[in-house]
Amino acid sequence: MKALSPVVPIVVVAVALQSAGCGGAPQSEGTPTGGPTAKQSLEDLARLLDHLKNENKKMPAKLAQIEPIEPAFPGAYLGLVQGNIVYLWGAPLNPSAGHKVLAYEKDAAAEGGWVLMQDGTVKTMAPDEFRSAPKAK
Repeated sequence: MKALSPVVPIVVVAVALQSAGCGGAPQSEGTPTGGPTAKQSLEDLARLLDHLKNENKKMPAKLAQIEPIEPAFPGAYLGLVQGNIVYLWGAPLNPSAGHKVLAYEKDAAAEGGWVLMQDGTVKTMAPDEFRSAPKAK
């Protein structure tokens, strides 16, 4: 039987460490942190509001009213708690009001960003477009 070269075990260990994440390139600032993106939070908020509507429940007027159902809609809850999204409290989904903003990424007015329209759609808006868009009541 032929003996292995002393280099082979070193290469095997190096490959194993590289594939396990050791010694790789440093993570960039754009690497996700595990939390929901603004878009995901807004999509989850749309599902939460739709759920409340289907259950004939009142739309939430404050964060504490979302807490009982938070486990079913964690993206919406985290987005609101962390301040990444802003919801116009008490405003409902309305299929005929697709031109009105219901919730939005916190920096949408200054930088543009993701918005939840009152009809439940999520889209991006430029800052000027966001500032001039009617808001849900």
